[in-house]
Amino acid sequence: MNNKQLIPTNEIKEEFEAILLEHASIAHCEINLKNGTFKNIQRLDTRYDEFALDIMNNEFCFSLKEKNNINFYRINLETFNQTHAITLNLNNYFSSEEIKDESYYSKLIYLNPQYLLYFITKREINYGRPFYQCIFLINTSTGEIKRLNPLLPNGDNLLRLDTSKNIYLSNHNHLLLLKTGRIRPFEKQAMYNGVDIESPYHDHLESIYLMEVSSLINQQNFNNATLLSLLNYSGVSENLRYENNILSYVVSDFTNNTKELIKHDLLDGDVSKFQDDQLIRDYLNYDFELLPNYYHYISKLSKQDKADTFNLIDDELSFNVKLDKIS
Repeated sequence: MNNKQLIPTNEIKEEFEAILLEHASIAHCEINLKNGTFKNIQRLDTRYDEFALDIMNNEFCFSLKEKNNINFYRINLETFNQTHAITLNLNNYFSSEEIKDESYYSKLIYLNPQYLLYFITKREINYGRPFYQCIFLINTSTGEIKRLNPLLPNGDNLLRLDTSKNIYLSNHNHLLLLKTGRIRPFEKQAMYNGVDIESPYHDHLESIYLMEVSSLINQQNFNNATLLSLLNYSGVSENLRYENNILSYVVSDFTNNTKELIKHDLLDGDVSKFQDDQLIRDYLNYDFELLPNYYHYISKLSKQDKADTFNLIDDELSFNVKLDKIS
């Protein structure tokens, strides 16, 4: 991936603002797609590992490993002031052999202006065991770090986390979407064709959960997570999408060779299911057939002879754009 990433902080239009991530800097920028330019509003010279942007609270957070510590920082997007929030000492949670190895995998999730959720592993990735080793609830106001029990209702384990998303409903409820099962649909289809039913691949279980963020913070566990979907080796979900209080995805049943579009109304709790083949095809092809309204700018900029190429990331969409810097 291009090491110059643009993460929008408001709606992408002819002119919009974004966070520019480079190898050793984080900047707040103004982007003009019509003119093909960008301008740094403010910039911090710093490295970063994982990051989490929350537009609702106007904050950008990131983690950075230094020796055997993980440092967490918050940036207020209005002032662009950087605050060192807290330090996680890896010596307290990992063996001496694991500490010696500099490599690690992690994920940072923004919860609110006080709390972050952090996933990390220090060991080599091995089939037959969960991807992550530890989950931490980090209180950046008090400095408290709580290691959480990863068990979920219905027998799954959040150390197997695949994707997550903050969901803000129109009634102001704040939910966290959690999906387990780190396996792609085509991989799971291939696995199903040769599965040993008595001993299936360890990531055969795939779950989709929703949890109120306030409940997670207050109880400091995942016991109140609501299960939306539970699939074993014979099924797979794909294309999770949230829009206007509706969470939707497609479930494939390998045994019966069928697909079903499922939509959850998160306000009233209604669940709708559709088996119409054309409706499902349209849903799965949405990103390819309905280009965003700013794409005509992107198309022109991709053909420009400019020095710097940036990767503009809009949720799950990604485009290369060429921009000139202006002062």
